[in-house]
Amino acid sequence: MNNSASLTLAGCLLEDQHIDYSILHLKDPSCKGHMDNQNHMVTFSFDSSNTCGSEVTMNNSQVIYKNSIVTMNSSLSGIITRHDQVQIDFSCHYTEPDTKSVSFRITDSSVVQEIVSGLWNYTLMMNAYIDAGLLQKVSPSTEIQLNQKIWLQLKTQGLDANMLAIVTDSCWATNQPSPDASLRYDFVIKGCPNPADNTVKVEGNGEGTSNALSFSMFEFSAKNNEIYLHCKVELCVKSGNSCVPNCSGATRKRRFIASQQADGKPALITMALSR
Repeated sequence: MNNSASLTLAGCLLEDQHIDYSILHLKDPSCKGHMDNQNHMVTFSFDSSNTCGSEVTMNNSQVIYKNSIVTMNSSLSGIITRHDQVQIDFSCHYTEPDTKSVSFRITDSSVVQEIVSGLWNYTLMMNAYIDAGLLQKVSPSTEIQLNQKIWLQLKTQGLDANMLAIVTDSCWATNQPSPDASLRYDFVIKGCPNPADNTVKVEGNGEGTSNALSFSMFEFSAKNNEIYLHCKVELCVKSGNSCVPNCSGATRKRRFIASQQADGKPALITMALSR
């Protein structure tokens, strides 16, 4: 049993000393010994939910429990006793597990790429933040803990916001710098959050020249020291809200049609994190 301790005495040795095991108990009188009728061993037990009067102390990383097996006072008045007095002091200890928290640091606080895509020349930036307002930017000294919420903003400069919108088509993580690495975890699929991960949220996708996604920090089960975040971004010629992906239920798809997709190949941007 976890978080429990027991002390066992040989019943035959107690009998040799004319000690009746039924009158023995721990410091808490309700914690009596139990005889195993097969091996005639008497066991006294306690656990973290009922310490049976144990004194609990700490010594650095060790947790120490001290208790005693003593004789029950069988006199009604408590003034006299007709049994030999028994007191067996004992202690046990265990070492607390060494728990290490895993954290990641961003390699570059901001990733900036100059994109030439068909007729369009623009700057694409990826920044990481630790708040929904996108005010507290993650720096190389920021430790990102597992399950901590982080936000990635994809932002452009040099595009006409009245004419064009950027659509984050997909975002995924790999354990290698290559976006085509075999180990891959998807956040955004066809412009929509991965339905299998309820921590992923996408905001403003296809609405203007910037958008953001958020997710809870993780590590690959293989315990890799690096994580690479990749996002593929496309340009869309605005016409109402037609650039916004439709992420409602089973009809998840990109609204904009090929004629609205601006000339040129999608842009790929990558951000690296390391332990």
